[in-house]
Amino acid sequence: MAQAFHLKLITQRAGGGDPIVRERVVAGPEATIGRAAESDIVLADLSVDPQHARMRFTGPGRVSIESLSGLPLKVGGRSVQRADLSASGHAVVEIASYALALGPAEGEGVTVTVTREDDDPHLTPSVFSLQSKVFGRRKMAWTFGSAIFVICLLVPLFAAVWFSQNAMIHPDQQWSTGPLSKAHAFLETDCKSCHANAFVSVQDNACKSCHLAGHKEGPMSLARAQDKGSPFEPRLMADHAPKDRLSKGTPLPEALPARIGAVFQRAIGHPTDRCASCHIEHTKPTAKAVDANAPLSDKPTLVVVNDCESCHTSLKARLGDTELADTPDWGRHPAFKPLIMTAAGPTPQFQRVALSAGPQERNGLTFPHRMHLDRTGGVARQAIELGAGAGYGKPLECESCHEAKGAGFEPIQMEKACGTCHSLAYARGADGSLKLLPHGELQKVVDTLAGRTLSAPGGSNRMRPGTIRPTMFAATGASAYRATFSPGGTCYDCHTINWEGDVVKMAPVKLTQRYMPRGAFDHSIAEHGAIGKQGKAGAFKCADCHKAATSDRASDVLVPDLAKCATCHGQPTTRIAAADDADCTTCHAFHKPGDATPKPGHPPLETLRWTKVAAR
Repeated sequence: MAQAFHLKLITQRAGGGDPIVRERVVAGPEATIGRAAESDIVLADLSVDPQHARMRFTGPGRVSIESLSGLPLKVGGRSVQRADLSASGHAVVEIASYALALGPAEGEGVTVTVTREDDDPHLTPSVFSLQSKVFGRRKMAWTFGSAIFVICLLVPLFAAVWFSQNAMIHPDQQWSTGPLSKAHAFLETDCKSCHANAFVSVQDNACKSCHLAGHKEGPMSLARAQDKGSPFEPRLMADHAPKDRLSKGTPLPEALPARIGAVFQRAIGHPTDRCASCHIEHTKPTAKAVDANAPLSDKPTLVVVNDCESCHTSLKARLGDTELADTPDWGRHPAFKPLIMTAAGPTPQFQRVALSAGPQERNGLTFPHRMHLDRTGGVARQAIELGAGAGYGKPLECESCHEAKGAGFEPIQMEKACGTCHSLAYARGADGSLKLLPHGELQKVVDTLAGRTLSAPGGSNRMRPGTIRPTMFAATGASAYRATFSPGGTCYDCHTINWEGDVVKMAPVKLTQRYMPRGAFDHSIAEHGAIGKQGKAGAFKCADCHKAATSDRASDVLVPDLAKCATCHGQPTTRIAAADDADCTTCHAFHKPGDATPKPGHPPLETLRWTKVAAR
C-alpha cells in the first residue's frame, strides 16, 4: 500500500459517554498541520498558527516533522524545531493543547491519532473552575440584561408616569448630555454621522467629512453636508499641522493628576487633541438640561484645551526637525520673513526671505512709488491739473490706486488706476479717433500692432509664450512693434522687457496678495488706520507702515518689520481697545481656513445658508 497518513481525530462528548472518532486518509508524501481550515490536520487552538508545522515521509514507517512558524514542537518532553520519528516507536508530538500520537499502519502508512488534552476524561477541570462560585455565563447574561431593562426602561418609565408634573428623568434623553447646537441640529436623529463606532469617541474623520478644506476635499465636504440635509454651508478648515506632529508637539499638562489623565485618555483612544475636544456638542443649554424650551446655542461650545504659548514655548524640544522658532511671548517673536516671488514664469517660484536681507521681488514691473508719491513732482502737478472730475485734483496718495476690500485690497487694474495718465493709444484712425492697445495679453498687443489677426505659427517657428519675433509683421508693423517695446514706448515704462536680438521677452506680472501666509494682518480694523476710499479713520496712515515714498523700484518689499508692529502689540500699555485681543490669535488662527482670518470666530448662521445650491 502506498504511503499515507491515517488520521484519527478523537473528541470527547460534552455530556460524557463514548468519544467521537473521525477517521480519514491523507495521501502522502506530506501533511500540513495548523489552525487554517485548509490544513490537512486542523488544530482549533489560538496558540496554533494557521500554518504551524509539516509532516513528511522519509522512509517506510518513518516521518519527519518540522515547525513552519518558528514555534517549537515538544517531542519526548523536549522542545525542538524538527524531529525524525518512527511509527513503531509510538512517538507523541505535542502542539499547544493537542497531542499527535504516531503508530504503524498497513503497508508503508502511518497512523496519527489526534487528541486534545482538554478532552482527556482523566482531567478534572472542575477543580480549577470558578463555575461553582459564580453564575454561569447564561445566568450572568440574563441577570445583567434584566438589570439594564429595569434600570434603563422600567424605572424611567415609572418615574415619568409617577412624576408627570415634575419629571426629573426623560427616558429619551438619558443617554445624551444635552441637545445639539443649531449648526448641527439637522443631525439630531442621525447619530452615526458623528458616532461611527459604538463606545468610541467622535473621531476627527467624522468632523472633516463636512469641514475639511482643500482643492479636492472642499467640494466633497460641501456635497456631503448638503446630502445630509444641512441648512447651512459649513465652514471649511485646514489642519493646523499633520496629526502625528500635532500630537507629538503638544505637551502634557504640568499638574500630575492632569498629566496622568491625559496619558490615560491617549491610551484608550480619547485624546485631548481631537476636534471634539475643543468643539463640544450636547452641552446643557441651561442649569436644567430637561428644559425643552431652553434656546439652543448657535455653535458647539468652544473649550480651549491648550493655548498657543503652551505648545510653542519649547516646541523644538519635542519636534527637533521643526523650522519654527520657539515663541514663548511677543518679546521673542521671530523676525518677519515674507513670502516673495524669486523667479517669474509660467511656474513662479516663491521663497521666504527675512526683511533684514533687503529682499527684492520679481513681479515683472518697473513701477517707482517715489515718483508717484512725490508731492512736488510732475505726477503731482498732472494729478492737480486733471482735477476732481477725473478722480484726482490733488497729489497722489496710496488710496488713489489701492482700493480697500475687506481685510485686503482690490487687484490693481491698469485701465482704472493708471490709464488716465498712461495712455494706451498708439495711432489715430481715419476718422481721427485714437486706437488703443489692449492690456493684459502680449499676443493681443502684437496682433493689434500688426493690424490683423495672426494665427499661431507652427513647425519649428513656434515660440514660447512671452516671446514675439518682428518677422511676424508687415514692414510697417515691425517698426511699431519695436517702438512699443523699446525705451519710451507704451509698454516699456512699466514692464520688465528684454530684447534678445529681434526677440522681445516680457516678464509676466505677478503681484503678491499675501506676504505673510502664516499670519493674517487685517487692514480693515480701525486701529490699523485708513485703508482707501472706503476706509475708516484710525491711528495710522499707510505711509506710517509702508515706506513707499522712498521706493524707486517695484521690486521693493514694502512690508513693515516686527518693530513697527511692536509699537502696539506686546507693550505693557497697549493701544488695542480690548486687552483680551492682544494675544497670538490677533494675527494667527489655530485652523488655517482659506482666507486665513485671525480670531476666526463663527459668523451668524443666517449668513452661512446655501447661496449656490444650483451650482454645486
